[in-house]
Amino acid sequence: MREGLLRKASALLERNGFTVFQCAGTRACFDLVARRDDELFLIKALENIDSFTSEQARDLDKLSFMFNAKCAILGESTKEGRMDDGVLYQRQGIPAFSLRTMASVLEGELPDSRKCKVLSIAIDGKKLAEARKAKDCSLDKLSIQTHISKETLYRYEHGQIGASVENVARLERVLGVNIRKPINPFNGEPKPADEKTVFSSLGFKSVKAKSAPFEIAAKERKRLFAGEEADKRTMKKRACIYQHISKILESTPCFLLGESKEDRLEGIPVIRRSELKEIKKARELLKLLEERGE
Repeated sequence: MREGLLRKASALLERNGFTVFQCAGTRACFDLVARRDDELFLIKALENIDSFTSEQARDLDKLSFMFNAKCAILGESTKEGRMDDGVLYQRQGIPAFSLRTMASVLEGELPDSRKCKVLSIAIDGKKLAEARKAKDCSLDKLSIQTHISKETLYRYEHGQIGASVENVARLERVLGVNIRKPINPFNGEPKPADEKTVFSSLGFKSVKAKSAPFEIAAKERKRLFAGEEADKRTMKKRACIYQHISKILESTPCFLLGESKEDRLEGIPVIRRSELKEIKKARELLKLLEERGE
């Protein structure tokens, strides 16, 4: 089922003009990498979105900052049952939605409902206040007409809470206007991230990502990501993945190894830790990676 979801998501993204690579099977915090011009997506696909972990969320948050990417979870169900279409969910702070909702978002049709424990609808507080005043209706009067408390109406108008389906229906019936507000799943700015790694002393901002297909992501004038030493089979598998995602991430891949007789592994540049100790500036490392990647 998950494999089918990934195939459908890849096809949907490609139809919308994205270049897509699927790196499922790596137990990573993302399964799909997709780019359309300057728009980059990192997407995790799950049958049940409740299986998304806090570690995966932390790594996705960090990678969204490093690569200027939008992150999302694509799913089919929660522990409560099948996911509703047209509804925005959230797990561990990452937006989550069904395939049909994703299709609508890509076409510019944003959801106006979100679901945590209960379904709520986003209200355009400014529009609500204007409609109320146009009818010369105080909060007290509107409260009586809709059977919604004055305090709740105040919170609606100030964008503090969402509303139930029933309350939205009452308000729209009394005021005669649509007060629903589209929700942009990717409205927030990525949280700045910078952790101490082997690249920090060279002037790179960098992060560790334990649940990504690579261990370190870094950026200075350019972006790079590095896989650390593993068994040969794993490294060969990673090299194939790196070849594809480096183009979509617009970043330079490399392997960071203790020892190696080769300067490249399956086409991916290799940097020995002893060499890294001798490098003083970011541009020196980037030049070396460029030479070894040729």
